[in-house]
Amino acid sequence: MESGELNIPSTVKDPHYRYKMPKIQTAIQGSGNGIKTNWINLPDVSNALKVPVEYPLKFIGRELGSNTELKPNSYLINGSHKVEKMQELLDKFIKKYVLCPKCLLPEIHGKIKVKKGKKEIKCTCRSCGTTSKLDSTHDFASYIQRNPPPYEEEAAVGGEKASTDKEKKPDKKEKKIDSELKKNIKECCINLPKIIKDEESIESNIEEIKNFINKYGFGLDIKFYCFAFGIFPNEIYTKSFEHRLPIIKHFIEKESDNNPEEALYNFLIGFQDYIFSRQKGKNKKYVSSVLYYLYDRDILSEEFWLEYLNGNIEEKYKSMLNTPEGEKKLKEAAKDFSNWIENGPYEGEEGENKEKEKENKEKEKPKNEDEDEEDNKKDKKKGKGKKNKKKKEKEKEKEKEKEKEEKEEKEEKEEKEEKKEEEIDIDGI
Repeated sequence: MESGELNIPSTVKDPHYRYKMPKIQTAIQGSGNGIKTNWINLPDVSNALKVPVEYPLKFIGRELGSNTELKPNSYLINGSHKVEKMQELLDKFIKKYVLCPKCLLPEIHGKIKVKKGKKEIKCTCRSCGTTSKLDSTHDFASYIQRNPPPYEEEAAVGGEKASTDKEKKPDKKEKKIDSELKKNIKECCINLPKIIKDEESIESNIEEIKNFINKYGFGLDIKFYCFAFGIFPNEIYTKSFEHRLPIIKHFIEKESDNNPEEALYNFLIGFQDYIFSRQKGKNKKYVSSVLYYLYDRDILSEEFWLEYLNGNIEEKYKSMLNTPEGEKKLKEAAKDFSNWIENGPYEGEEGENKEKEKENKEKEKPKNEDEDEEDNKKDKKKGKGKKNKKKKEKEKEKEKEKEKEEKEEKEEKEEKEEKKEEEIDIDGI
């Protein structure tokens, strides 16, 4: 065996074993919190294993609990990781998704198939001919289900392998959402807001939302689209959703299949559809304030937003739920935030609202008891004490009547909102 090669997997010690792969080669980049491990020869290793180049990177990233980034000639895992540990995890990946479960030979490439509607990953071995199930319980299985490898089918003539259109992994833009999936998306978007209870703890809400969304079995794109659609309250000024920010942060970081950037991108698509489709642009003036709050809580970064403005994020993930028109509207509504990111301080709607609230409170602040007594003394001297008392009673009655009317109007408005839910319009679908 050459010094630069290992068996597939490396735990096989036979020196004459014919299945070989290169040893992992890495380089450490950066320092401190920005340190990363660059897997230099990942394409060579993936080629030897006959798997898509992102598979080993994503799998090891999940096992290490680190974010991964795949760029031209750069295959990064956050943090500094030893080659020995990475090789150990690569062997684990090989045993789960490269070897035939029956004969333990790496001969299932091109014959791994994801069952639609079922969370099953099946393979047929080229060597022993056995059809087996691969591990569908591991976190990485969900990534394979969303991004299945090319599948080869037998040609009708001569039993030779032929390349078909099914081999090609379709672009997300080319995919169509069938009526059943569209129905599930609408159902999720309508009902998710109903299970969020602000009076309950953040942890309780996180668990409820997670259980609710996961029952649909959506991929990452649709999952975070629906999450965004449901997490924002009807009145979307920043104060009303401030206490939900920890929930958003948790989902982007912890429920994003180890890809928070893609999750955040699809979250923004859901947000833009919520503002311009569900609310018909009613609350678009608060878009910059919402984005500022996301930035302030380290959910949205400056680098991400600049990449988003330049169209690089869309090019990277190509979401089938996004529409150029919706994205354009969001960018226009977020001009204040974008200017702040590029040029300087941003006050935002929230700051203005706080000032207005403060002014209103000062105006409506009731007089203290000493002031009331002093006024009564003055009124008595003028012979108007009794009249003022009656006047105040009448004013109180008017206030009660006004509160009652406002309450009835609010209830009527909520009823109308519930009726509108069934007519929910989702752009891009």
